[in-house]
Amino acid sequence: MKINQKEKDMRREKILDVAFRLFVDKKIESVSMEEIAKEVGIGRATLFRYFPGKLELVIAVNTKKWKDYFDELDSKRPITSVGNIPAIGRLVFTLDSYIDMYQNNKDLLRYNDNFNHYVSHSGRKDLQMDEFNAALYSVNTRLHMMYEKAKEDKTFRTDIPEEEFMRVTVHTMMTACAYYAGGFIWGSKEETDYTPELIKLKEMIVAYATSKNDTIK
Repeated sequence: MKINQKEKDMRREKILDVAFRLFVDKKIESVSMEEIAKEVGIGRATLFRYFPGKLELVIAVNTKKWKDYFDELDSKRPITSVGNIPAIGRLVFTLDSYIDMYQNNKDLLRYNDNFNHYVSHSGRKDLQMDEFNAALYSVNTRLHMMYEKAKEDKTFRTDIPEEEFMRVTVHTMMTACAYYAGGFIWGSKEETDYTPELIKLKEMIVAYATSKNDTIK
């Protein structure tokens, strides 16, 4: 029985949502395509018509979840608003958004951490990441605009290269939130809210970002 495009799109969305749940609950490595097909209620062959392999499905899941998250973030604070606030305000908002993810979107942080490990160890050199990279366009654009704004208003340091600055500030915050969300921290206790510690880390990052240097007068 043939299904129309709308039904195909709905089925694809269901596959992605079910796969995400299983990948988070059991880790990507231990979930098979057969298990995903069974949970969705389709045959294995049908699943492979949508995604030629598990790795392609893993990438599609991450792409969808991050796009959904960034679309919601964009609706709250559009890219056009970046220039309306000091660069340091934008940086603080970005750091706070990761703490908010720790509080309300732990599953996405856990999945993304597992995703990075799984993809980097796949051994594949032919991965099609264009759609995933496009999903990150919004955040990458925001961060670049923020850094350029800081060159003008000098509210945070720009004496180190942009990529390095992002690694030691924004990406460090995200990595920490992901590890806290996954419980991969020393002495962690289940069901404990570690938001206060993440706030302290944010304050340390902001202190570093606003420390005196040749560009801040």
